[in-house]
Amino acid sequence: MLWVGRLFEERYTAVRLTLVVLSGVGYLTMTPEGRSVSPVDLTLAIGVLLFSYVGVRWPFAAVVWVSLVLGLGFVIGGDNDTLPTVGLGWAMFELGARRGGWPVWTGLGLGLAAHVVSDLSEFIADPQTVAYGAAAAVAAPLLLGMHVRALGELNRQAAGRAAQEQARVRDDERTSIARELHDLVAHHVASIVLRVAVARDVLRPSDPRVRQVLDDVHATGSSALADLRKLVTVLRDPGTAQQVFFVDPEGLPVALQAAVDRCHGIGLSVQADIDPEVVGLDSRTALALLRLTQEGLANVARHAGTAARARLSIRLGGEQVAFELRDFGGPAAPGGPGGGHGLVGLRERVEVLGGRLQAGPADAGWLLSASLPTAGVAV
Repeated sequence: MLWVGRLFEERYTAVRLTLVVLSGVGYLTMTPEGRSVSPVDLTLAIGVLLFSYVGVRWPFAAVVWVSLVLGLGFVIGGDNDTLPTVGLGWAMFELGARRGGWPVWTGLGLGLAAHVVSDLSEFIADPQTVAYGAAAAVAAPLLLGMHVRALGELNRQAAGRAAQEQARVRDDERTSIARELHDLVAHHVASIVLRVAVARDVLRPSDPRVRQVLDDVHATGSSALADLRKLVTVLRDPGTAQQVFFVDPEGLPVALQAAVDRCHGIGLSVQADIDPEVVGLDSRTALALLRLTQEGLANVARHAGTAARARLSIRLGGEQVAFELRDFGGPAAPGGPGGGHGLVGLRERVEVLGGRLQAGPADAGWLLSASLPTAGVAV
């Protein structure tokens, strides 16, 4: 019955009022045989029903109008005030549920006065009974509406506190992750970079291939250390996420080519076809393409071997970026033991941007393909 509770939310005011109006129309059109509604009562009832929708935006105005109609019925000789009385009760409920302060107390006074005036002759004869009836017909709906409004406010406050607590927990988690990345991972990466630099300068290997490997390890470690420091900055201050770029879109072709060149350095043969228009992508899409390339090429080297051949294609067309990395097999079997989470992370990264990723065997090798939207392409 969750929909019943939602029916009392402010956004469904028009639905509530429509149900009330329909019940009023049913009362007017399905009267028992032998009972009729006078033209005066019918006019007043129709006025109440039509004006009820003013309460969608102005509940206090609806209370004022229905109170006037209820009092006017006594003055001009109406003898059936059922619809105005019910309409006033519902208007009081809407006023209590959606407004506070002076409109509530002013509306209460007007409603009580209108109810007493409509039963003035009975009030003179038996004031206690009429006063009790007025309280039941006017004050009770108002109190019920105020109770609904108080519950809504309590729910909003509870949701706000829960959101604040959730944000605090996330801040603590980010701070903890940032601290471990800085104190543990970044420390070890910095140590590796330093040791490789010392080995490169002190050992002075005669084989140029060894020198090339040391240079590549040093460059890769330095790049990883720079990215780690950027990540720590974002984790400690999420507000800087829009200012910290792991890859500049204008430098994306260079970064992609660097990833390909590193694979060439270890013996992997990569044919790259990169659309120069990628410089117009937004930073998030550019980073996703770079990570797809880096992780994909690393998987090719890991599973197909460093002597394998691969083809990389990144093309822009319409509103999509098409990424495809295919290898043609090698000494190592594609899809061999890995145990990492690289493919899972790539899929999550692509899907966050609204794209799709597919990976699986293709002929003798492996195919990694993705399609990402180009919503961030600069015009």
